[in-house]
Amino acid sequence: MITQFLEELPEDMTTPDFTRKPIALTIQEGKYAVFKAIVVGTPTPIVTWGKAKGEIHFHPDLCLQKYDEASHEHTIEFPKVAPEDADTYKCFASNEYGKAVCTVVLNVIQVGFSKSKELQKKPGEDTKDLRKKLKTRKADGTREEKPMEPEEKVWEILLSADKKDYERICSEYGIKDFRYMLKKLTEMKKEREEEIAEFVTHISTLKHIEVNDNDCATIELDMDLKDPTSKLFLYKDGVMVPFTIEDSESMKHNLKQVGKKYVFTIKNLGSEDAGLYSVDVGGINVFSTDFKVPEVDFAVKIQEVKADEREDALFQCVLTAPMNELKWVGKTTPLSNSEKFQITVSEDKLIHKLMVRDCLPLDTGIYAAVAGIKSCNAWLVVEADKDPANKGKKAIRKTTMAGGGNDEELMQIAKDQQEKYQKEMGEKMEIAKKAQAEREVAEAAAKVEAEAAKKKAAAEAKAAAKTAAKAKKDAAARKRMEAGGADSSGGTGGAGGAGGAGADGTDGGAGGGADGIAAGAKRG
Repeated sequence: MITQFLEELPEDMTTPDFTRKPIALTIQEGKYAVFKAIVVGTPTPIVTWGKAKGEIHFHPDLCLQKYDEASHEHTIEFPKVAPEDADTYKCFASNEYGKAVCTVVLNVIQVGFSKSKELQKKPGEDTKDLRKKLKTRKADGTREEKPMEPEEKVWEILLSADKKDYERICSEYGIKDFRYMLKKLTEMKKEREEEIAEFVTHISTLKHIEVNDNDCATIELDMDLKDPTSKLFLYKDGVMVPFTIEDSESMKHNLKQVGKKYVFTIKNLGSEDAGLYSVDVGGINVFSTDFKVPEVDFAVKIQEVKADEREDALFQCVLTAPMNELKWVGKTTPLSNSEKFQITVSEDKLIHKLMVRDCLPLDTGIYAAVAGIKSCNAWLVVEADKDPANKGKKAIRKTTMAGGGNDEELMQIAKDQQEKYQKEMGEKMEIAKKAQAEREVAEAAAKVEAEAAKKKAAAEAKAAAKTAAKAKKDAAARKRMEAGGADSSGGTGGAGGAGGAGADGTDGGAGGGADGIAAGAKRG
């Protein structure tokens, strides 16, 4: 399907179209799969991919989007397809004059007994256990205060993280099965959404912790509470953090509410403020953000710059440790690369510069650079053109630049800082290696000790079993001997009884005969 945005297209301009559409696939689980498409259009269309159910998670282990300049093929590749990859996929080609869409189906034949042990568990089994850990609460809705285990922490981070950060978080916490993580996370998110819905009608604008140029950090979110009296709790690494509703000099943490917007502020930042901050409502976690504090400071701070109208102005600073980027702020507004502002970073990531192009009087104000929890600021003062001849006219753009300084001096300072940083990192690495070696020795010793204890316990158990078996055998032998003795004694008694009966019989017979003779004698 092609959608044209304009009724009439400019000359030589065309809407996107497909000269090759992806072909439907039915493929066995675990095999490689690829969809290919070739598009045309002027200007060159931008190609994106989507799916009917949910989003495509681009990751080296799951799915890759590529473009071959030689063949002009746009592809998405699945290194090892899984049952959950089965879906209807869409390829979008768009430029400023139109949009083309085509769909393609991926069927996956599931192979029995091929799933990992984790995936063979009952659906939601692991998820329920993890959610149970994450939402352990007291009767008043507060958490059981205890340091969070790494497994609890990483899942709470992932539940509130941006998708672009999943890979970094998994790498940091050693999660290797990215596909399984996504499956489990989807289940956990669904369950959490149901829990949040009990207390919150709507939640949005979840801003992760952000350091400002006034030595403060803020966590911001928009919530529409079902019950305005619901209690809010703030935790750091699983331990409750006290805060005040009003701004207070004596309290480090405070909460400001304006309508549906809630802003938590952490003041007087220090390295000890690093950690996982969690916002709970009515005993349910609604948002978490991981605050990291890099070990960095300013070796050279930005200085005040005075510039003439229509002249460029340059702020520059040198850091004590490399950073990919700083946060630049101009008159309380975050700045980024644009026609007005140019932000540059040296190759060693130590020298950072902000150029304000074509300065006008309204650009006058305080500008700041923020690195980690450190910041520095300086004024930009723009002097208006006072030439009477130019009154009412726009001043001519100047090619000169105010501010800046000796680049060689800055580079030397940066070089010194780099050497110092590398030395410190080397020392830390040595300490870490030593600690690791000590841990390995301790673990090896513990393992040997455990093996020895295991062998000793096995030997003792074997000896005890042998002793018990011998005792049982001896008892059985005694029982047999006693039984044999009883039988022998009974046999002798019986024989004696028979002999007695025979004697009695004889004696009785004899007695009877004698009695008869005696009786006959009397009668005669």
